Amino acid sequence: MKSEPTLQDYIGVIIERRWLVISCVIGVTFCALVISLFLPKIYEARVRFKLDLSESKPMFFSEIYTPQRVDVVESQLEIIRSRTLARTVVQDLGLNFVVNNHKIYFLDSIRVANDFPPGKYSVRFRSENFGIYDKGDREIGTGKVGDLFDNGKLRFLIRERPNEDMRITIKNINKSAEELQDIVNASQIKNTVLVMLKAKSNSPELAAKIANTLAYEYINYSLSSIREAARSSKEFIESQISIFGEELNNAEEDLRHFKEKTGIFLLSETATEIISSLAEFEVSREQAVVELNEMESSIVNLEDELSKDEATFGVYKKMASFPTISNSPIITNLKDKLKSLELKKQELVQINAKAGEIAEIDRKIQAAEIELKKATEQIVLSGPSIKDPIYQSLISQIINNGTKAIALQSRIDALNQIISRQNRRLKQLPEAEVNLAQLERQKMANEEIYTMLLGKLEESKIAEAMQISEARIIDEAIVPDEPYSPKPKQNTILGFILGLFIGVGAAFLLEYLDTSLKTSKEIEELTGLSVLAAIPLVKNKERTHIPTIDEPHSQIAEAYRILRTNIGFAATAKPIKTLLVTSTMPQEGKTTTCLNLGTTLAQQGHKTIVIDCDFRRPMLHRYFSAFIKDNTHGLSDVLVEHLQLKEAIVKSTTPNLFFITSGTIPSNPAELLGSQKMQQVLNTLKETFEFILVDAPPALGVADARVLGKIVDAIAVVVMAKKSSRDAVLEIKEELERSGEKIIGFVLNGIDLSRHYYRNRYYYYYHTTAE
Repeated sequence: MKSEPTLQDYIGVIIERRWLVISCVIGVTFCALVISLFLPKIYEARVRFKLDLSESKPMFFSEIYTPQRVDVVESQLEIIRSRTLARTVVQDLGLNFVVNNHKIYFLDSIRVANDFPPGKYSVRFRSENFGIYDKGDREIGTGKVGDLFDNGKLRFLIRERPNEDMRITIKNINKSAEELQDIVNASQIKNTVLVMLKAKSNSPELAAKIANTLAYEYINYSLSSIREAARSSKEFIESQISIFGEELNNAEEDLRHFKEKTGIFLLSETATEIISSLAEFEVSREQAVVELNEMESSIVNLEDELSKDEATFGVYKKMASFPTISNSPIITNLKDKLKSLELKKQELVQINAKAGEIAEIDRKIQAAEIELKKATEQIVLSGPSIKDPIYQSLISQIINNGTKAIALQSRIDALNQIISRQNRRLKQLPEAEVNLAQLERQKMANEEIYTMLLGKLEESKIAEAMQISEARIIDEAIVPDEPYSPKPKQNTILGFILGLFIGVGAAFLLEYLDTSLKTSKEIEELTGLSVLAAIPLVKNKERTHIPTIDEPHSQIAEAYRILRTNIGFAATAKPIKTLLVTSTMPQEGKTTTCLNLGTTLAQQGHKTIVIDCDFRRPMLHRYFSAFIKDNTHGLSDVLVEHLQLKEAIVKSTTPNLFFITSGTIPSNPAELLGSQKMQQVLNTLKETFEFILVDAPPALGVADARVLGKIVDAIAVVVMAKKSSRDAVLEIKEELERSGEKIIGFVLNGIDLSRHYYRNRYYYYYHTTAE
């Protein structure tokens, strides 16, 4: 069963593929640095300012409406980000005026009118004079270097003459405004009413100009909104003062004539009480009428603002219009409900009811107004969706004012009913007293309304003359010294980190996709059989190099001695005299393994013979080229009875080590190896030698190894690390096991000692010994 990978396994993968990781780190880091050096520099300027959070409401009216719960700060931020303010900044700075072949340094005082046709233009110089030509080569104006050119639609000043003619592009102002919106960002500074406005540009001076200009335009917009509301209120109040002033004069004159004519100067106590009550209610009614007229006037002004873009906002104007809202059945029902509540409130006021009763009625009125507001919103929001924050603000104001107007109308209707009741009481008095009371009432009501209007007129004049908005700049944007991006140091560090992640990820991906076997642990988990030995990789050595003879104290020689020992352990359960050594595919080191194993057995004093049974690609004779001039006297010649067995046996320089080469390559190797003669050869050799090692061809693809597997005592399979696949190892295990339970284990050849798994087993011991 496959075990879970450990931290050491992960570290081993990274170490094994370290060059891939290093290459990715260096490559990505270098690319990040190069890109940072060659990307255009972007500068960011920042301006910090305070928002205008004053509510947009009537200048002098009592609060009859519960404000909508919205994020006021976010609403102001949306206004800053709006296309309307962006268009204004584009016009102020001439950002839709683009010089294609020169720096903007040559120009100043640029301004392009909204109706100036976009397109490509050229400025051609004749000495200090120049002409401006459109795409059709038509002249649209002339000017002089150093003088301001202004034809009413296009204005600019050329400071000095450039080396060549200028090519200019006038961009569409809306497109330029959208581009400006992309490079500007406004965000609230946490837990404050301050805003950080950031503007980016490839010119540090232009970035600062954009940030400061947009901040000032927002302040101007806030101030102009206050002034516009104050101006509308002032004009309306002035018209009402004229009307009520004349009515007050007429009322005073009529009262004087009546007193002179009748000689009645004082009213009875009952009449005085009725007149005082009537005057109070009439003043309240007239004030509500003035407020209603002002609301309707404000709605008209707001609808005029929407009319500036009839194609986009015309439907909203129709949906948000006051008559449309008022005629809704839902709104009509709510108006009646408000009227009933207002009437009840005035009755309670008239009888001097307890404060708790009046407060309860006020709560019901407030709840009805909230219902009215929601119903009004539903009517208007059924129209098209508008994303521009300034127009959203206009629509919101229309909704609020329309709702207030409906509530005011309900109050007026209720007051009219109260006044009618008082008039009926007044008519029950003597006629002369009634006439005097009516005149006194008219004079008193007109006088109070006139005085109130005069006070509010002064307030509106002060507001209209206001020069300071609540919005103000705290820190102006300064020209940045360093570019905002790119940042070579930061990008290099990020590139290093990214390269490291990519390299490590690629290493693990390749490890996941790699189906080859690399460690003994993997083979044992895959096959369930033990690994007899792990042989280190031989580097930079000749093909005929024999480590157990040439380097008897090396790590590789020690690994073959471990193989010898483990085979000895395997022989305790079942004696092993003949051992077949095979592999999954060619060039996995089976011949080298077989020869070195035989050498270690001989060095231990066992009389050992190595037989080359690979008739397809024989290799053993190359290791002993000093003894064998040609490979024509070997096993195949013995099997076809062209040579005696004793004549084919060759003694090596190592004591107790003998070998038989493959001999002449036959045309039918599988038949020869599976013949009775082969069995006789092995039986004969068993009488003389303690160990017989059979070097067989690779087991996959040919039948030779399987034929030999039936006549030997045990089988050892050589697997090349990082080369032999998992499927091949499983297949060879299944194929050879059909010959019986003869596979005693695997030999893992060519292991990399740099892997963490093997460093612990080899490197530490031999490194310490060498020291």
